[in-house]
Amino acid sequence: KQQYLRVMFVENEKNTPEIRFKSFNDVWEQRKLGEVGETFSGLSGKKKADFGHGEARFVTYSNIFGNAISDPNNLDIIEIDNKQNQVQYGDVFFTTSSETPKEVGMSSVWLEDTNNVYLNSFCFGYRPIITFDPYYLAFMLRSPSIRKKLIFLAQGISRYNISKKKVMEIGIPTPSTKEQQKIGSFFKELDDTIELHYSKLEKLNKIKQVYLNKMFI
Repeated sequence: KQQYLRVMFVENEKNTPEIRFKSFNDVWEQRKLGEVGETFSGLSGKKKADFGHGEARFVTYSNIFGNAISDPNNLDIIEIDNKQNQVQYGDVFFTTSSETPKEVGMSSVWLEDTNNVYLNSFCFGYRPIITFDPYYLAFMLRSPSIRKKLIFLAQGISRYNISKKKVMEIGIPTPSTKEQQKIGSFFKELDDTIELHYSKLEKLNKIKQVYLNKMFI
C-alpha cells in the first residue's frame, strides 16, 4: 500500500503521477489547501467535568491519528452545545501536536452525516469548498509526499506542534473529479482487502492458541 501511495500521487511539484489509470491524461493542478477549503476549530471552553456524559459525541485525537477515515463507532460522549462547530460529511481533521515530528499533522476524513458530533480540542477541522472525492482526499493527505510537507512544518523540542496557517499553505495535487474517484475507490478496496486479511489472520491465531492449549499440558 505504501508503494502505491508513493507512485500514484504526484511528488515534488510534478504535474503527473508516476503511475495512473488508463484514459486519464490531464495534467494535475497544484492547489493550496487554503484556496480550496476553510478551517474550523474543535471543542472550546470545556472543563474535565463536561466530558463522559450527554447526548452529543466528539471525534477523539486517537481516532484521527489512527484512521485515514474516522471511525464513527469510536467516539466519546459530551453534552450538546450549540456554540460548538458540528462536523459534516467530507470534513477533514488534522492533529496539531505530537511527541515526534513524524507524527504531527495526521489527517482523517469524516464520512458520516450525523447531528451533534464535534471535534476534539487538540485538532482543527478543514472543510473543502470545491468538490473532492472524500476517499481521494483521505489517502492523498496520508501519501508520503504530503506527509513530508507536514513533517517539515513541525516545530518544538519536547513536543512538536504545527501551525494551522502553514498547513493551509501546503500545495495538494488536484486531478479531475473522475480520476479522484478512481484513485479513492482503488485505495478503499485495498484497505478493505487488508482489513479482511487481518481479520482472517486474527482468527487463525485464535485457533492456533486453542490447539496449543489442548495439545500441550
